[in-house]
Parts: sequence; C-alpha cells; structure tokens
Amino acid sequence: MPTTRPTTDYDERVIAAAREVFTQYGFAAPISEIARLAGVGVASIYRRYPSKRELAEQVRIASTSRIIEEAEDALARESEPWEVLRRFMYGCLREHTGIGMVLPPHGGCEGFSEELLRLRGRMISLVERIVTAAQEAGELRADLRAADVFVLFKHLNPPLATDESRRAELRARYLTLVLPGLREASVPLPGQAPEWEELRRMCEEGPTPDHSKE
Repeated sequence: MPTTRPTTDYDERVIAAAREVFTQYGFAAPISEIARLAGVGVASIYRRYPSKRELAEQVRIASTSRIIEEAEDALARESEPWEVLRRFMYGCLREHTGIGMVLPPHGGCEGFSEELLRLRGRMISLVERIVTAAQEAGELRADLRAADVFVLFKHLNPPLATDESRRAELRARYLTLVLPGLREASVPLPGQAPEWEELRRMCEEGPTPDHSKE
C-alpha cells in the first residue's frame, strides 16, 4: 500500500499539479499533463511515484489533511457553532484546497493506505462534531447529516473548463446561495440522508448505470 513520505519542493509541485489535473479531468488524465503543469519531466514523476495510483494516493492524503486543517482552524477561530460551520465550508471550497480530491470518482484507484484511512476517520469525526454542535445550538436543520455536507461540496465543485481561481470564485458564490437553506427547516428534505459508507461506495464505484431506457 502507498504511504506518506517526507515531502520536498518537488513533491509539493507535483502533488499540487496532480490535484488540479485529477480534480478537473479525473484519473484518466495523462501524467504528461501533470508534468507540464508542474514544470517537470514525465520520467521524473514515474521515478518518484511508480504508478498513477500511488500519486493519486499522495494527492488524497494531502487534500484530506487540508480539509482537517480547515475544520480545526474553524473550531479554533470561531466560538459560535454556525460560524464554525460557515467558516469550515467556505474554507473547504476556497482556492487550491483540493476538495475535489476528497470526493472524486475513484475508479481504477482502489485500495487505500492505512494513513489515508486514519486521516479519513479524523476528517469524519471533525465534521460530525461541527454539524452536531450547530444542530444542538438550533442553528442548523436537524434533518441534515454530516455526510450531506460532502455531497453538497461535490455539487458545488463540478469540473468546469476554466482555471482554479475562477472555479473557487464560483464555489463561494453558490455556497452563499445555499447556506440559508441549511438553516431553514420549514420544508422537510426529501429522501434519506447518505451515510458515510454509502458515500464511500458511491465515490469508489462511480455512478450506477441506468438501464431503464434500454
């Protein structure tokens, strides 16, 4: 299994480039595009990361760590539960956070390291804490679950043919439109909230084929 390793300036450039490319184009994107964006050679990437799967794992580790940092920062900076949630959500969707790498389609990259699983557990624990506190304070609708937050991130972060700066600007714009609905509970949410296991399964397996039109 891939594991974390000491990072260098080279690693940071490659991981940042891979995060942008994978988020925008998925894991089918060629390594050559990552190399071009990072300003390095394709062969040097393969020397450092023998497979695309290993590179994707390191990108996920970096991105999940970033989400954890956003949660911890929001908890440290804000005292009101709603403001903690608000800061966390804006922080996760700001430029270069890599939120798209936390919930991408994982096809072809199965098998996660113990390090990533540990970080994922920490991330889930923090988000559960933030959501529960906002609900107990009466600031967040009671029929929302923590996993809903990440599905919402997914919808607010579609692959758009523009640069990351513009995508981040649009994410913040539409989050601002959505936030009032997280507090307003006069209309019940339809359907069942996703569980973390369902969310993991959906991301790893991708969309279920629709055979209704066959």
